[in-house]
Amino acid sequence: MAESRDSYAHAFFVSAYVLGPRDTRTDHGFLELLPCLFDKLHFDPVLSSSLAVLCHCYFGAWHRPIRDAENVEVRQAYSKALSGLRHALKDPSHCATDGMLMSVCLLNFFEYTTSALKSRPRGDQHVDGATALVKQRGSKRMTSDLSKRLLIAVRHDMVSKALARSMPVDNAPEMWEDPSEDMPYNPATSLDFIARDTANLAARAAEPGLPSDVDSLDLEIIHSDIFLEAKALQARYAQWAEQVPAEWLPFSVSRDLLPHSIIEAGLNGDYCHIYTHTSVCTTWNDWRVQHIRILGLIADYGETEATNDAVLHIQRLADDIHASVPFMLGDKVKPSQMHIMDYVYPSIPGQSVPASHYQSAAAFGGLALWVPLRAILDFGRYMRDDQIVFTIQQFHRVGRLYDVRNSQ
Repeated sequence: MAESRDSYAHAFFVSAYVLGPRDTRTDHGFLELLPCLFDKLHFDPVLSSSLAVLCHCYFGAWHRPIRDAENVEVRQAYSKALSGLRHALKDPSHCATDGMLMSVCLLNFFEYTTSALKSRPRGDQHVDGATALVKQRGSKRMTSDLSKRLLIAVRHDMVSKALARSMPVDNAPEMWEDPSEDMPYNPATSLDFIARDTANLAARAAEPGLPSDVDSLDLEIIHSDIFLEAKALQARYAQWAEQVPAEWLPFSVSRDLLPHSIIEAGLNGDYCHIYTHTSVCTTWNDWRVQHIRILGLIADYGETEATNDAVLHIQRLADDIHASVPFMLGDKVKPSQMHIMDYVYPSIPGQSVPASHYQSAAAFGGLALWVPLRAILDFGRYMRDDQIVFTIQQFHRVGRLYDVRNSQ
C-alpha cells in the first residue's frame, strides 16, 4: 500500500507540475528540468527523497480525504532528505553535482509551498544552501545545459528572497558570472536582472535612519539619488513590457461578456484579462509587483507631481493584477480535487477555454496570486479603498480554496 501511495503521489506531481502545460519562455530552470535527472533517482537517495517530499506534499494537499501538505509521508521523506543532505555535504565531489543542487531547490520549493499553505513566514535555509553550493562550484564552471539552467533557478530564488525581505542581493561574481555567452535566457529570466537591481535599491532605501549629524543638503542628495535610480529602473520595466512576445499581451474582456458566476466569484472593475497561459500571467504579475515596488520609491522620494503620477500608475498595476484573478481562479469558490473540470473560466469571445488551462489553473492559479495580492496590501497606502477591499476578499477566497490556515 505504501509503495502504491508513493507511486500515486509521484505520478500526480510529475504529471501536474513537471510535465504540465506551460510556455517554455517563462521557464526559470527548475521543475521542468527534473526529467533530465529521472535516470539518477535510483542511484541518488538525496534527490529521490527530496522529490518524494514534494510529491507527497502536493498529493496530500490536493487529495480531499487528507488535505494535508505536511502529512506523515512528507515528514518521513523530509527527515530522510535532510539526513542525506548532511551526509552528502561532507563529500566535496557530491556537492558539485547537479543532483545535489536540484535536491536543495526541491526542498526550497517545498518550504515555499508549506509556508504559503500554513500562512507562516518562509524559511531561508534552502535558498541560502543552494546559493552556497553555486558559489562553491563557481558559476563560471557550470557549463552544461542542465547546470546553466539550475544556475538561473538559484539566481531567481535569491532575487525573490531579497525582494520579499527588503534586503540586498548577494552580488558575488561566483553567482553572477555567466559560464558562457549562450545562456538560456528568456523574457522571464531577463526580468530577474531588473529585479536584482530593484531589490538592492529597495534595501538601500529601507536602511535604518541616517545619523543625526547628516545635514539637510546631504540628505537631499541621498534622496535624489534613490529617486533617479528608481526612475531609471522604471524605464527598464517599461522597456521589458515593450519587448515581450506579442502573444503575451493580455486580452481584455469586458464585464458584460463574462458569465455571471465569474462576476459573483470575484471581479473588481469592468474587465478581466485573458492570457495565453497561466505561466505568462504569473510572469506579468511578477513584473507588476516589482514595478509597484519601484513606483513606491518614486512616490516616496519624488516631488508632488512625480508622486501623484506614481500613485496613479501603482493603482493601474493593481487593477491589472485584479484583472488576472478570473483567469486564474474562474468561478471557483470552494476546494475541489484537481481533476474536476466543471468550473467556468473566462475566454476570448468566440473561443473556448483550452483544456490545458483547466489543469494549469488548478495547479498554479491560487498560489500564483498569493504574492501579487500581498504586494497590493503592502503598498495599501497608495491604493483605492475598493482595491483594498477586493484584495482582502480574494485573499480569503484563495485561503478557502487551498485550506490555508489563518489566511489573511
